Amino acid sequence: MMRSFVMALIGMLASASLAQAEAGWPQYGGDAGGTRHSQAAEITPGNAGELEQAWTYRTGDMTAHADDMKHSAFEATPVLFEGALIFCTPFNEVVALDPGTGEEKWRYDPKVGTGYRPGNQFVCRGVTPWVDASAGEGGLCASRLFMGTVDARLLALDAATGQPCLGFGKDGQVKADPGMDLLWPGEFQITSPPSVADGVVIIGSSISDNRRVDAPKGTVRAFDAKTGKPMWEFNPVARGAEDYPESWPRGGVASAHGTRKCLGAHRSG
Repeated sequence: MMRSFVMALIGMLASASLAQAEAGWPQYGGDAGGTRHSQAAEITPGNAGELEQAWTYRTGDMTAHADDMKHSAFEATPVLFEGALIFCTPFNEVVALDPGTGEEKWRYDPKVGTGYRPGNQFVCRGVTPWVDASAGEGGLCASRLFMGTVDARLLALDAATGQPCLGFGKDGQVKADPGMDLLWPGEFQITSPPSVADGVVIIGSSISDNRRVDAPKGTVRAFDAKTGKPMWEFNPVARGAEDYPESWPRGGVASAHGTRKCLGAHRSG
């Protein structure tokens, strides 16, 4: 687990062109299906020893969030999208870098609350790009990034500038409702990147383990990718009197951190 909060990029002296690199990792899982497979062929067992560090980027979290570092983890996988290397910090700041130089293009801070211990740490595993095919090319938020936050928000940002997409939800965000009062703010959060399919953005839930039986549901939620309008919800584990005969034991809840496995269900209706 990386806790240094240092983005170190390794490059070859004879690097591929930007066009080749752009096709290399445009989604958190490599592609929309999350196969985590790359077609890249320039780095081989024979030349891996020639790799050199090209540049290093520091997020500054060690200083800005010194008191919360022990309750955090850097687990982000950057995406390479429209000429930028984009990732999120454990405190949900989204950073876009020049992939060749490591220079910061823009940075967006949603200002999540700190000073407490989330059940699954302060963590953000990545962002999800999406292109609105119905929007004019080059327009604000024609290409956007989605990210779930530690305080259970779904954000939509313009991929080129990092500005919130104001037409999405309220001022570029929607809030996931846990359906009950929380024991503390960190009991319910979103840790993994959303998925997008057929114009619908889908988020999972991350629930603190072993605190209570009657915990918030690990609901999977879907929203219109343009407007943020709620589309549907799915509870992967039935619970409560409405789901169980009285003779059955309570089943508790289950986190649904990622949402890739829900894509097939969404597309099949």
